[in-house]
Amino acid sequence: MNPEPKNPEPTNPEPRNLEDLYVDHGGLAYRTTDRIFRSYGLSHTVGQRIIGFIAITWVPLLCLAVLEGRAIASTPEESFLFDFATYARFFLGIPLLLVAEIVVGPRLTGAGRQFINGGFVRAEDYPAFERAVARLARSRDSIWPESILLVIAMVSAWNISAETVYQSNITTWRTPIRAEGEARQVSFTGLWLHLVAIPILQFILYRWFWRLFLWGRFLFTVSRMKLNLVPTHADQAGGLGFLGTSHLSFAFAACAVMSAEAAFLIVFRNVDIQSFRVPYIGFLVLIELFILGPLLLFLPSLTLARLEALREYSLLVCRYNRGFHDKWINGNVRTEEQLLGSADIQSLADLGNSFEYIRSMKVVPFSVRVIIQLAVVASLPCIPLMLLVIPVDKILGLLAGAIF
Repeated sequence: MNPEPKNPEPTNPEPRNLEDLYVDHGGLAYRTTDRIFRSYGLSHTVGQRIIGFIAITWVPLLCLAVLEGRAIASTPEESFLFDFATYARFFLGIPLLLVAEIVVGPRLTGAGRQFINGGFVRAEDYPAFERAVARLARSRDSIWPESILLVIAMVSAWNISAETVYQSNITTWRTPIRAEGEARQVSFTGLWLHLVAIPILQFILYRWFWRLFLWGRFLFTVSRMKLNLVPTHADQAGGLGFLGTSHLSFAFAACAVMSAEAAFLIVFRNVDIQSFRVPYIGFLVLIELFILGPLLLFLPSLTLARLEALREYSLLVCRYNRGFHDKWINGNVRTEEQLLGSADIQSLADLGNSFEYIRSMKVVPFSVRVIIQLAVVASLPCIPLMLLVIPVDKILGLLAGAIF
């Protein structure tokens, strides 16, 4: 008696480690803060972390500034409460970078899964896809990258700031060691800013840069596979248009801090706003390259898919159009079939539309609209700067003229 046949295993199983495809949490810092929060009976939510980080950055700065008489001092530069950049850093920059974990992170995870769910990765490339996910997970959870980033953040907190660029010889509330005649006085407000507050902010920012680098490296591996693209896809990007909308909030967070620094210099130091034109343009270019640059990895795949589809659909259009001409023009049609209402006409139009989709297919998985959206998001925090140099009534007049 022959044994009963076993259930055959699926021939095309999905990658087994898709649950490890994420960049928004994990790593040394996440595990450490999670352990601290849970030890105090707190939930490790984004809201709790925002409150916690403000409590160890801005609140101590306020207390120390009050004790040292620098909350509202004799000059705006020495007044902690007059510093716009401080509010932007700790009430806008840090929250936005933390909120990115629940906004940007799931988008990247969904985009990574879409390669499998959309059938873009062929079954024979699943092992390579699994290795790419495993490599991302190992790098994400390693203790060394974030340890190095923490050291870099602590060093750069003393050297990278608008103050060092524009106000290197001016004493402000941020100055950790102040010259009082021939003596030197230590400012605990400035020390806390440079030893704790700024390193935390920069570490969170650098950590996201690292995570986006891991995402870009993952995309590089996927882009080298022979992807099963769809040249006639409605997104006109072979089906990869889902990659074009990701992590836009980074641009807003970074520009918010930069705009606040500029606002302080314009109001209290009479710096000409025109002097920020080049840094602003350079910032936009860097943001565009940083966020959309990794997607250029798919340019060869999309270009090849477009050329192959143009050739294949050109042959299909030739065969169909010749058959249509032979049937309806040369008269090789059954007597009972009528031209009016025939599906041949609609099929001819549909085939022409498909060919047009291929002709207009982009060779990058993003559109000009995405580029403009990114520039707009990055520029939103700059709008308050306009109020500093352009009267409100003039702005309203310009808007009214544009609308009506």
